Amino acid sequence: MMKLLFVGLWACAVSLGATYAVIEWKLRQMGAHVSEESEGKLAEVKTKAINVPIIADGAVQGYIIAQFVFTIDSKLLSEMPIKPEVYLLDEAFKTIYAGEKVNFRQMKRQDLPGLAKQLGENVNKRLGAALVHDVLIDQLSYVPKEEVRGGTKKS
Repeated sequence: MMKLLFVGLWACAVSLGATYAVIEWKLRQMGAHVSEESEGKLAEVKTKAINVPIIADGAVQGYIIAQFVFTIDSKLLSEMPIKPEVYLLDEAFKTIYAGEKVNFRQMKRQDLPGLAKQLGENVNKRLGAALVHDVLIDQLSYVPKEEVRGGTKKS
């Protein structure tokens, strides 16, 4: 009898733990995590990864894979009718594709803080308010065309 009671309690505990883990995982997938700072509550939003083609000499040379995290006032985030990460990804694609700020073909030390600052300023300008407080670069990789699946290899 005691074994049956113990197994029942163990099954309940495992079910509750699994439910909590799934909820936490879903919240992380959505990207909205609230962190407290001295000025107020800021939400940390992680964008999806984007692939930006690098074109030179009339052909694709490779791809930039980028993912960003930005902070925004959590109250404003909950009141916004649109998702601000859409604007951030659009600005990031345009900035990287144009290649004005960072030259990925040269593969040397770049002005990445300048890129992040420019993205935040451009998004705030498009939204008409200073909503984005800070932009962080979570992932930034260059993949040459030859290393992409289906790319032609030079012998």
